[in-house]
Amino acid sequence: MKPTPFALALFASLALSFAAPQSSEAAETKPLRVVLKLDDTWAVSGRLSERWQRIDDFAADRGIRYTVGVIANSLEGSHPEYLASLRAIAGSGRAELWHHGYDHKAWEEEGKKLREFSGSGFEHQLDHLRKAQALAKEKLGVTFETFGAPYNATDADTVRALAELPEIKVWLFAPRNVSSTKFTTPQIGAVNIEHPVHKPNFEQFKLGYAKHKTDPYLVMQGHPMSWDDAAFAEFARIVDFLLAEGAVFVFPRDLPRG
Repeated sequence: MKPTPFALALFASLALSFAAPQSSEAAETKPLRVVLKLDDTWAVSGRLSERWQRIDDFAADRGIRYTVGVIANSLEGSHPEYLASLRAIAGSGRAELWHHGYDHKAWEEEGKKLREFSGSGFEHQLDHLRKAQALAKEKLGVTFETFGAPYNATDADTVRALAELPEIKVWLFAPRNVSSTKFTTPQIGAVNIEHPVHKPNFEQFKLGYAKHKTDPYLVMQGHPMSWDDAAFAEFARIVDFLLAEGAVFVFPRDLPRG
């Protein structure tokens, strides 16, 4: 008896399912990767702020990685306890120290708002990039591999200046669609830790997370020097929520490309 079209289709479907099984690797769902972009460290009475130390203690307790945006002129002068603390947290393997400018300066000239890496000129920006790199190497024994501009304010000169420093591999919160030799990550305000800036807000974060939880990674900005006990508690809620969601906290260099 001649087989029916339905029987032929069923046979073909079964044959394909046995001939080309899906690999477990292709079927595997990769966990969300999260970078904690934590900005602005400087010496407080010659020491690392207790608010930063609390971040490190929390990271050790939760088994997560985080990043520390170093304002490099804080490395100048004699602050042995501060420098030792930064060396210790970098050496722990759970924290990456990154280039957050030399002086984090904002100023005005002839009514125009300028920032360290916006409107300041190519030579100024290159000089500040190199000063910070030299201080990190001299004082901490660290080479910054990640850059994030103060105020996230940059311009075309920043692209040119960064190209002169091949040791910097990652540019956090670069302008969208910028053409750079670095791996660039965009800023997604909805998934920052703080809403508004300096104010961690778990409920607001969850709203943004619901829209971006299928992204390949999230880079989340916060400013621990601004966080009192209540603000830190909101930050902890965000981290614990993400851990429960199966997220993995990584350094910027570990983010997936492409």
